[in-house]
Amino acid sequence: MQQASKQPILAGDIRRRIEQVYELPPMPVMARRVLDLRGNPDASIADLAGIIELDPSLAAQVVRYAASPFYAYHGKIGSIHDAITRVLGFDMVMNMALGLATGKSFQNPCDGPLGLHAFWRHAVYTATLVQALARRMPPSTRPQPGMVYLAGLLHNFGFLLLGHLFPPEFKLLNKLVAAHPESPVTALEKCVLGMGQAQNLLEMGHAQIGAWLMQSWHMPEEIIVTLHEHHNPAYAGDHAIFPHLVMVAGHVLKGREIGDAPDALLPPLSLEVLGLGEDAVFEIADQLFEDCSSLDMMAHQLATG
Repeated sequence: MQQASKQPILAGDIRRRIEQVYELPPMPVMARRVLDLRGNPDASIADLAGIIELDPSLAAQVVRYAASPFYAYHGKIGSIHDAITRVLGFDMVMNMALGLATGKSFQNPCDGPLGLHAFWRHAVYTATLVQALARRMPPSTRPQPGMVYLAGLLHNFGFLLLGHLFPPEFKLLNKLVAAHPESPVTALEKCVLGMGQAQNLLEMGHAQIGAWLMQSWHMPEEIIVTLHEHHNPAYAGDHAIFPHLVMVAGHVLKGREIGDAPDALLPPLSLEVLGLGEDAVFEIADQLFEDCSSLDMMAHQLATG
């Protein structure tokens, strides 16, 4: 089994050569403020609420999520403070805000299986499903729900970076995925990423490219590992729970015609790592899909800005 490496996701010399040619987008100001607050041990609920309230659309998304059927809270949630203290908790709102704010750097095409509409629908459903799956894991290995949500929301961020750096190649990849829905996206992108100006990224793929971006933004190690390993069912290194949660969610969602997993079969090793059975996974997924209106609305707002 593959073990986690303490080396950078990209070897230093390769990374330097690429960064001389391609300019990575900066982390959005709102996301940077949240990330800085995340590193402050003295941060308060008022500090977090104050940052989120600077962006009305972000604040509305957090409040709407707290009021969604997923949490079954029957009281009134009228503010970010309510969402934090009554429903979601500080850690969850912190990571959720960080994930939602990061997407503001990209203006990719909206349509197609890799376009913003499909991307954010997949991201929001994955984030919510992995959070629900984590709740059912054994207490001794159960990860923090906020970090799990963030990992699910950002796991495919490499596609956003591909569209940002290489619009023509991304457009072609989008068409290939639409024309060959039965083919793994990891195979299709190798047909595209060696073309034109993207030749230096040959065979890196969206997973490694996304991890590279997360490194450059100094995101948590759990997130970097998730992006790099979420298509690797044999991964057994550091923070393995996070990519395996995303893999299980990806296969479940594929059965609902959402996302880019190769099939709807649950990977046995992932289930073993998580301590979950197939019946439990599908039961959780069925509950999630009973009412998806709030998730679809959030995805639409993220896609349309």
